[in-house]
Amino acid sequence: MQTKNTQLSIKSYLDLSQLLEEYKGNHEENRTFALQHEAFKNDPLTLLYLWLNKNRFRVTSHLKSETFLTHFLTISTVLAFIFLLVGFLTGIGLLSYSGHEPVNIIYYLLVAMVLPVVSLLLSTLSMISDGLLSRFFNLFFPLHWIEKFVEFLPFDNKIELSEIKLSSSLTKWMFLHRIQLFSLLFSFGLLMALILMVMAKDIAFGWSTTLQISDESFQTLLASIGFTWQSLMPNAIPSLELVEISHYFRLGERLDNEMIHNANKLGAWWQFLAMTTLVYAIFLRFIVWIFSRYGYQRQLNRDFLALKGAQRLIKEFTTPYVSTKSPKIEKHLEIIPETEEQITETPHQGYPHIIGWNYSSSEMQLANDSKSIEGLSVETVGGRHSFREDEQIANSIDGTVLLYVKSWEPPTMDFVDFLEMLIDNDEIDEIQLYPLGTVGRYYESDAKDIAVWKRKIQALKVERVWVVDDAEQ
Repeated sequence: MQTKNTQLSIKSYLDLSQLLEEYKGNHEENRTFALQHEAFKNDPLTLLYLWLNKNRFRVTSHLKSETFLTHFLTISTVLAFIFLLVGFLTGIGLLSYSGHEPVNIIYYLLVAMVLPVVSLLLSTLSMISDGLLSRFFNLFFPLHWIEKFVEFLPFDNKIELSEIKLSSSLTKWMFLHRIQLFSLLFSFGLLMALILMVMAKDIAFGWSTTLQISDESFQTLLASIGFTWQSLMPNAIPSLELVEISHYFRLGERLDNEMIHNANKLGAWWQFLAMTTLVYAIFLRFIVWIFSRYGYQRQLNRDFLALKGAQRLIKEFTTPYVSTKSPKIEKHLEIIPETEEQITETPHQGYPHIIGWNYSSSEMQLANDSKSIEGLSVETVGGRHSFREDEQIANSIDGTVLLYVKSWEPPTMDFVDFLEMLIDNDEIDEIQLYPLGTVGRYYESDAKDIAVWKRKIQALKVERVWVVDDAEQ
């Protein structure tokens, strides 16, 4: 069952764009559709989505979305695997340990913390900017150049982007959403390599830099980096002692004797490196990925509503199906009847029961909407209904009844039988017969047709039966 806040996809967007080029329906059909889904009357996005699902079969040509998504998903899957693999191999390279010198954590922190933070900053700037400025920030991402290269590769299922109508804003959010996902996979590969190398090898970590940084300053810097998990995992923050014994210099390509003596303690760095990767490369990236997903979905919803022809559909969904023409003022011959005609010019706005003779449920909805009439109970009789079904309805109602009939159809014996069943029901206070014209004429009836129904009702001589003739207003 469809619910509100429909999660649209790029396929829905492309299919609606293609459908609106070939088919838009008409006011009668679209308003009837909206009345059948009245629960979503304040949700045009869901109404458009449901309308698309109902009419997608009307697209006679091949759906462009299928070709686009096949190409798009193929490329995305390949790139996702490549980013995961590159992250894993990068971690293996950074953590390679020959036993001659410790693994320098400075290199690993550059890849696991500094580069992700810079990338997140560029992503954020691209999200909050538009146009040329946003495209400028995208130039710093490898994915931008990879996609440019992929465009020149031959594919059997490739589709020209000129055939796909995507706004620049939607394209931007699609790119940003993908770069966050691929960066997450890269970071996962990096973390997998760290865990695997720590489990498979006894790695000695150390730190070395040309900059004149004291052990105390470096330990303070590391504590600042790990402030987010310090209270939960204090052991994942390197102590001053660990920083001092793991500080090494490359002079003479030999390690300090004290470092060699404390080699068994140097592996404790892995906890700090793992938490740094989790927090700065994965957790922060995941937060930005959620935000990029939200921005992408919001832009997709906007573009969905902004498609050419979509606003016309929404207007027809929400506008009652009524005539905008001024009613014709017809001069009737003045007839002085022997008895007072049982005619009312204005129907009520609401009825306990509304019945349609030889109408479908959707036709009843459209008629009620056009005439701005509501009913607690709306039933259809005649047509394919059996006599027993009509009899059950006639005997089950009470109060005032509005009875729709087709004005151009003369009263048949079947109808008269049903009307007599209503008359025989003592629980019914009043029966208002409403002859309606055709849908194409916005239910406006000809005077001669109304006259036929008036004469029929007059002949019954039943005070509880009235004819609604809104043409006399």
